[in-house]
Amino acid sequence: MNVTKSASTLSCLGVLGLSLLLTGCGTKLDMGVINKSISDGLASQLGLTDTAVTCPQEAPPAKAGDTFECEAKPKDGGRLVLKVTQKDDKGNISWELVKIEGMINLKTAEEAITKGLKEQTGADATVSCGGGGSSLRAAKEGETFDCEAKTADGTAHKVVVTMKDTEGNISWALEQPAGEAPAEAAETPEPEAQ
Repeated sequence: MNVTKSASTLSCLGVLGLSLLLTGCGTKLDMGVINKSISDGLASQLGLTDTAVTCPQEAPPAKAGDTFECEAKPKDGGRLVLKVTQKDDKGNISWELVKIEGMINLKTAEEAITKGLKEQTGADATVSCGGGGSSLRAAKEGETFDCEAKTADGTAHKVVVTMKDTEGNISWALEQPAGEAPAEAAETPEPEAQ
């Protein structure tokens, strides 16, 4: 599964947008207000709190259609690139997430594990990887984290997920109760383009 470069993954996250009147009577954007609005939006829409947002230091003039990029770095790692578009010459803007590096989309991981469980075991399960309110998580190569798979009868199973790389590729395995043979590890293939 590759969550870094997939256009379908970015669309799964949805377009992050926020329109604000960022200038008063002036003709330049207020970059401090833009940085804060993006940081606030990442917290409210993706659960990414404590994220450092950096936009160009020199404020561009307010001009409809002009674009520029900002970068966001969550404290736990990873990097997000956001495209900011000026909607008019009065300072109204919108922004969208255009690139994710060093992070995994937990919803995409949950969907891939659910599909893999169905294919390998025939079981219908609901998978939750937590995330503490965030839909993204830093992807450090070799790191593991736990998800939970609940079958239709309510039985919970621990799924151990291993980050294969910083591009969001994972492998996972069901953890078996003591005395049972371990399940084979599964690699999650890249999602199909949508």
